[in-house]
Amino acid sequence: MKWNIDFEVAALAFELVLIIFYFAKRHLPTNKNRYFITCMCAGCFMTFLDVVTAVADTYWTLFPIELLHVLNVLYFVSMALNVLILFLYVLTITGQRDTLNTPLFVIYCMPAVIAIILAIATPFVGAVYRFDPVEGYVHGPAYITNYVLSSFYLLIATVYVIVYRKNIIRLHLICLGVMLALLALGATLQSLIFNWVLLTNAFVCYSICILYMSLQNPDLYIDKETGLFNRDGFNEYLQELIDSNTKYMCLVICIDNYRTVKSVFGEEKARAALKEMIDYVIERYTANHIFRYDEETYIVLSPIEFDVDLAISQGRRRLEAGFVIHGEQIRLTARFIQMPYGGSEGDERHTNEIIDYALKRLDTSRGDIFVDEEFIRQSVRSRNVEIATERAIEKKTVQVYFMPIFSPYTEKMERAEALARIFDENVGFIPPAEFIAEAERNGSIIALGRQIFEKVCEFIKEQEPLQYGVSRISVNLSAMQLMQDGMAEEFIRIAENYNVSMSSFSFDIAEVSEKDPGSVALKNMNKLIDRGAEFALNDYGSGYSSLENILNLPVKLVKIDRALVRSYFESGSMLLPDVIEMFRNQKLQLALVGVETKDMARRLSVMGCDYLQGYFYSRTIPARNFVALMKKQDGGDQQMRMSG
Repeated sequence: MKWNIDFEVAALAFELVLIIFYFAKRHLPTNKNRYFITCMCAGCFMTFLDVVTAVADTYWTLFPIELLHVLNVLYFVSMALNVLILFLYVLTITGQRDTLNTPLFVIYCMPAVIAIILAIATPFVGAVYRFDPVEGYVHGPAYITNYVLSSFYLLIATVYVIVYRKNIIRLHLICLGVMLALLALGATLQSLIFNWVLLTNAFVCYSICILYMSLQNPDLYIDKETGLFNRDGFNEYLQELIDSNTKYMCLVICIDNYRTVKSVFGEEKARAALKEMIDYVIERYTANHIFRYDEETYIVLSPIEFDVDLAISQGRRRLEAGFVIHGEQIRLTARFIQMPYGGSEGDERHTNEIIDYALKRLDTSRGDIFVDEEFIRQSVRSRNVEIATERAIEKKTVQVYFMPIFSPYTEKMERAEALARIFDENVGFIPPAEFIAEAERNGSIIALGRQIFEKVCEFIKEQEPLQYGVSRISVNLSAMQLMQDGMAEEFIRIAENYNVSMSSFSFDIAEVSEKDPGSVALKNMNKLIDRGAEFALNDYGSGYSSLENILNLPVKLVKIDRALVRSYFESGSMLLPDVIEMFRNQKLQLALVGVETKDMARRLSVMGCDYLQGYFYSRTIPARNFVALMKKQDGGDQQMRMSG
């Protein structure tokens, strides 16, 4: 019998090129890559055998019968092994590699074992093929087992892909589906329609090409600037270690001054210094275990335990020595995050969350960070708070509490501050400092602030606090909100939907960094002021704010932080009276926070403060209690008017 081998020859050439390209690049030392490499090499070998065997079987009279049997047996054995290896690859992709350690895997291997036994026995019993003295090569009664075998593994692989599709990202899922469909199509065309044309390995080649472009391209995991593995590569390798229950050591290197070095010496020299640092690290660890997490963060992730303290001290000495780049001495400074030798529960996201939390902590820490059980607990808490905050924003379950603000002259509540509170079903009560910090970090502070403002609008519409003498309600605005284009228009639209005037609001802000009149923040402020809103500078005294910067802001009121108030009453610091006098001279109203006793209220009122708030007057209370307090105050006023 004579076969058309054109497709197989083309497939063989393409597979060889693909293998050369793949091995020319670095690839992650993962089981997924190992199985893919095996798939490529085994597929290429099977294609080669198919071409050679087809030629030999066509001209069978020219070759010894022993050689013909060797070639054919090798081909059919390679076919059985190929589909089995492909199935193992699918198990790895779907996250079910543990199946290899179960009795079920023995069952999965049985069809391939049977096919291999039949192939090896064929020269003696003629099961899969035989050589007729006249016609030469002819199919044997068990030849169909090759296609039954392929169909079995393709079917099982498809079942695994469908059942465990949630473990696969959408693009990879589509590509796996196309790959399996191509293999099934190739086997069908070969066995039922074009049995004189060798097509099977051509379709195997197409499938491998799809895998290469979508799942297995080494470039997907390489950082182009440094040549190291990137963050995706880190996640892939980390998950591999976790899935295999392999202990690992993780050392995070954070370059503190890389951006400064770039601005001072230029990007070219900064990159050269960075490359020398990376080369130094590679000399001590294999390049396969070094990852670039982001521009300034590098990770050594190794399954081999090493002396981290020694590595840190040596690395710090090398950085302190500096790098001579084009005659200039460049010093990079770094801090380190050390994760002890061990494993991680769950998946790579757990370790990533710990690393991200540690990087966030580095912003407020002066030294290195050691990740211990307590640190992990704090990281988990931070993540739970973030999830709870996102859940509260999504479900609109953020509650509004109120802090009454009193006038020391009328001794009545004239204003109130609206504050966000979150009570989560899983986490419980979350202190505002925690969830606000998380919201500012991940950007959800914009949605949180919008929800609070809308709920305050709803409260004002329903309760009409002005009738009880409460003229304005303060709402906190973050700098991120103020710097959003269209923020003012959005708030005005929300207020109009509830038929609430902007004159009912005072917006508390921290110091705005953008003082230019054309800045987005000041544009938003002025638009709200034009509609009747006021702005107050919040927490003066908790950080650094110059008088010039404050006077450049369109604020009418300054809130003095409780720390400044406490320092006056506890240690006798005279800074508070000076600050009060300074702002009064600038015709700014003053509100003091942290008033806890009657004596404090009396002495602060003598200093000329316009508003006071603190536990002496009231704690932060829920909306229903605030309504009751307003009504109680209004009832007292009515009694006074009646008695008068």
